[in-house]
Amino acid sequence: MSKQPKPPSPALMKTIKEIHSLYGRNQLEESWKRVERALAKNPRSGSLHALAAMILMKGPNQERARYHADKSVALDPINPDVLSTRASFHMVDDEHDKARALYERALKTSPDHPGALAGLGTALSQLGKYSEARRVMSRLHKLNRKLAEPLVNLALLDLETTHASRAIELLEAAPSPLDQHPNVRNLHALAHSYDDDVTPEQAFDAHKRFGDEIAKHIPPQTDHPNDPDPDRPLRIGYITPDLRQHSIAYFLEPILANHDKANYQAHCFMTSSSVDAFTDRFKHHAHTWHNLFGLQIPDMAQAVRDANIDILIDLNGHFSGHKLPVFAMRPAPVQITFIGYANTTGMHTIDARIVDNITDPAPGADALATEQLVRIDPCFLCYRPHENIPETREPDPALPVTIGSFNNLMKLSTPTIRVWSEILSARPAVRLLLKASKLASEELKAELLQRFADQGIDQSRLDLRAFSPTTQDHLNTYNEIDLALDTFPYTGTTTTCESLVMGVPVLSLLGISHAGRVSASLLSAIDRKDLIASSEAEYISKALEIIDSAKRNKSQRESLRQQVLNSPLCDQVTYTRKVEDAYRTLWTQWCNPT
Repeated sequence: MSKQPKPPSPALMKTIKEIHSLYGRNQLEESWKRVERALAKNPRSGSLHALAAMILMKGPNQERARYHADKSVALDPINPDVLSTRASFHMVDDEHDKARALYERALKTSPDHPGALAGLGTALSQLGKYSEARRVMSRLHKLNRKLAEPLVNLALLDLETTHASRAIELLEAAPSPLDQHPNVRNLHALAHSYDDDVTPEQAFDAHKRFGDEIAKHIPPQTDHPNDPDPDRPLRIGYITPDLRQHSIAYFLEPILANHDKANYQAHCFMTSSSVDAFTDRFKHHAHTWHNLFGLQIPDMAQAVRDANIDILIDLNGHFSGHKLPVFAMRPAPVQITFIGYANTTGMHTIDARIVDNITDPAPGADALATEQLVRIDPCFLCYRPHENIPETREPDPALPVTIGSFNNLMKLSTPTIRVWSEILSARPAVRLLLKASKLASEELKAELLQRFADQGIDQSRLDLRAFSPTTQDHLNTYNEIDLALDTFPYTGTTTTCESLVMGVPVLSLLGISHAGRVSASLLSAIDRKDLIASSEAEYISKALEIIDSAKRNKSQRESLRQQVLNSPLCDQVTYTRKVEDAYRTLWTQWCNPT
């Protein structure tokens, strides 16, 4: 039987509490000095080793952090704080089963431990155990009804499992003042892009309420020392956690790779520890690389100010990992959002949003944005395909015609399933291939099969797959489909470009807001407006027409690929000059306010 650790002395408890307080205020250097001194006196304190692991986890020395995490469990194997800390490292390493086991061990000792409940809910979600995750997160929310994080995590689970309306309902039921919390407002705004019953006006209102709320908590900087010369070289800051292989990368790299470096210095502010080969490419393109991972919002804003950035670019909107509070502090005189988010941010400290005349037709769209809309035509995006695009293949004549979609399941609305089911019902020999990371969950697959069964579609006609292990495998899967069906009211972006460059036509329904019109913009940029439907009836008619024209051969696929590669959608230099012109115009407006 293992020897139980002695409880910490009152003096050590006081020290641990003080270090926790320093860590909570992100005073990492001071908290590390204190924990080192404490460990020298108390080397067998599991709590201190866990604290050391937490502090080091926010820095580059991850190996040392894991050493302290392992040591803490060895010394104090039933302490829920210790077990939860070690489990968090398993979560970072995508070892969700191991994390689950440790969180469950922690809860045996302390059934209401908030950190263990939150961690277990997230681990179960990552394992595709959504019903179990919902039960755990609901319990945490009931125990902590005054805290934002349990509520947000529960609503996020609903959103990620295609229940946007349920997420909105849950957030709107939050009591005051919890309903005013910026994190609650943030997710409430995001969910409005995925609910097919939401109007553009309601979505705008949800985003504006977020902006109004965050403005109450964060006063913006009003004076900037930047030289107001409209013609001088500009320092452009790009801040995001996604300077890695991510959908944003395929649209940001054309700009960074083709900037007129004499007049536009690209400063990349990385806010995540997730790095890969794409990160190295971004570092190569950047004039200066800034690692902001682990910093608090005020420190990030100060880093932007210290770099004397003239124009700061948001790439994430309200998506996970965003740094909108940095923009609320206005560390740069001009602030812009584009590429990553399909709606207004709702913030008055972001001056402009880059769009085009298809995604945001004037004047109606201008009234639904807190930012000034700056339009770049024919498309506000430029796509840089994967450097090793697989060859297109000749279709197997023995297989039936296959339609498909590789979009995020959050975009799979009830109207989308109903319309796709009508297409399948009209052509009984056709099969549907759906591919998304969350389809690794048997629970979610069963739910999706039932949604189609409710529309009269037998599960034998559906091929549901999780994401492929490599990008090459993922792109090769497009060779198995003859027509890509776009989702609505939230259309694809990266998946639309991938499909087209693999020679597979994408059929899209023109929506009533930016989120529903991005694919239409991409298709217009490659001169394929014939693939844009203006109504559900036309969408179905066009789909059946393409299905009836027989399987696409290799020559047809290659022809579409070349049409894409030779179009404005992939003209990186011309596009970058247009983006730079937009930057310059906005900078001139700041230099010469009217």
